[in-house]
Amino acid sequence: MQYDVKSAYTAGDAALVTARTRLKGMYVVVGTAGTLPVIVYDNASAASGTAIFKIGTTAAGAHTVVIPGEGILALNGLYVDTGDADSVTIIYG
Repeated sequence: MQYDVKSAYTAGDAALVTARTRLKGMYVVVGTAGTLPVIVYDNASAASGTAIFKIGTTAAGAHTVVIPGEGILALNGLYVDTGDADSVTIIYG
């Protein structure tokens, strides 16, 4: 089934979606190699609760993540902890 998706950008830890949604993909930009991963939480307001996705960002550059199928269901919203990434754009819907 075809339906619209949306995107949200952040350059720091932030609540990006405050309602039930599905994480469909991600674009992560890392300026310098680091060790802290990007973590997406099923939470509309804080970096706590269930972590639904985690990606290491140890290589500098731009990284595209495509999540197969219908994506990852987040019942409460999406909070992104950017870790060592310079910026994160999520695709959701």
